[in-house]
Amino acid sequence: MLAREAQNVQNPALGAAILWRFCCAYVTTHPTSGAPELPTLFVVLPIVLHQATAELLRRTRPGSGLRAFAAKFGDTSVAKQDLLLQIHDRSLRWRTLTMQSIELAAAGRLIHLAESGEVIPLSKTKARGLPDEVKHLMSDAEKLGAWCGPLTLHEITTTLKVRL
Repeated sequence: MLAREAQNVQNPALGAAILWRFCCAYVTTHPTSGAPELPTLFVVLPIVLHQATAELLRRTRPGSGLRAFAAKFGDTSVAKQDLLLQIHDRSLRWRTLTMQSIELAAAGRLIHLAESGEVIPLSKTKARGLPDEVKHLMSDAEKLGAWCGPLTLHEITTTLKVRL
């Protein structure tokens, strides 16, 4: 039963939509910074689709930014500190899911992979008629995209303590 639930959440179609919304928010909130670089996408699903990490994401105000989000992991408990370090491990374990999601998003014309390595959203119109759970995931992806927009890839990876 648990494996089936995980498969329902961790599937390429949902991942494609989440990555697309991340890219939309990235370019919309910070149009001068360009589109996100491909390696940036490998941290999105491990943050948005992981329950404990997503809860901290939701409890961080949109205007706070990625650094404030990462600072929440440094709060008192060792368990929270471990959550930040686990993002790197999850990004490695979920590489296949992320790649499948990127491929599906590109095939569905949600994103374009430029030769420069940037991931450009082709449509910015939000989907309608989604279940509330999926709407929350899309909103989380948009918040994360808005936070990452003004940062370089190096700043994102350093803040989140990941190596891509």
